[in-house]
Amino acid sequence: MSVPARRRVTAALLAMPFARPWRPAAAAPFPSHVPPLHLLVGYAAGGGADHVARIVADSLGGDGEPTIVDNRPGASGQIAMHEAARAGADRQTLLLGTVGSVSIGPLLAGSPEAPARQLQPLAIVASTPHVLLMAGDGTHAQPEQARATLQRLLDDARQRPGEIAYASLGIHSSAHLVGELMCRQAGVSLAHVPYPGSARALVDLQGGHVAVLVSTLQAALPLMRQGRVRALAVTGRVRSPLAPAVPTFAEAGIVGMQQDAWYGVLASPGVPEARRIGLSARLTRLLREPSLRQRLAQDGAEPLSLTGRQAIDYLEQQREVWRQALAVVSGRLG
Repeated sequence: MSVPARRRVTAALLAMPFARPWRPAAAAPFPSHVPPLHLLVGYAAGGGADHVARIVADSLGGDGEPTIVDNRPGASGQIAMHEAARAGADRQTLLLGTVGSVSIGPLLAGSPEAPARQLQPLAIVASTPHVLLMAGDGTHAQPEQARATLQRLLDDARQRPGEIAYASLGIHSSAHLVGELMCRQAGVSLAHVPYPGSARALVDLQGGHVAVLVSTLQAALPLMRQGRVRALAVTGRVRSPLAPAVPTFAEAGIVGMQQDAWYGVLASPGVPEARRIGLSARLTRLLREPSLRQRLAQDGAEPLSLTGRQAIDYLEQQREVWRQALAVVSGRLG
């Protein structure tokens, strides 16, 4: 084709309505007047709470609510919660609330009314049971085998009170309280070894440095699927759909073990009411979408979609669940 002919073809193409540079589909840009939301996480990056926060932030961002995840680790989530409660309108702030920061921390501090009560619940996003773990491959274990192993552990603990240790995810963490409640309900005495989170605790469990570990199922599930740790029992009234072969504590004869961990989104007083209402509506819709629920389940969290009055009622119920647990084990916490 001659140069003039090529030029005529090019000019014709450029004149066509579809002849514009191709770009991949993208969400509409955020309006410049909408300030981004800051979603505070009271735990370090890479942990279970951080994973859930980033899944939620991605979903909100893709739906027109720019959301930045800010990690504020320390004091079992209390640093982030206090910052969220103080946040003003100039920095519109959400909190990724957890069982430790919202349900347990205020009870331990003797101030259940503040600052958690200053935050407005928008949604309960997911929950995860606690799980009792030991080293070894349990990928093909049957529920009867898990129950028998747990009974042998408890029988051994009764013969050697205080000599066998269990690890938890930190002093006064939900895993610590579940571990002490298990000891109380089963009539055994185990030494407590606190860890600053699940990563190091799971490594030491696999290395044989601790006999058993109370963790969240969310943290343990990847290693369970790889056959590197073995689950003996989970909290809750029924088995977890993410680990249906693992029996509940009740199935092993240990009653009163129904305490799960949870994750929720709460708004600071500085978020205007109109935006809070809009966020609640967005979360109601997003939490019903299969894509978001699948991402949470893949991360080991059981999706929930409690918003509005349901979210408020859930938090009240959780405060009572953990108040009762603390009443039972308060003398064991030290």
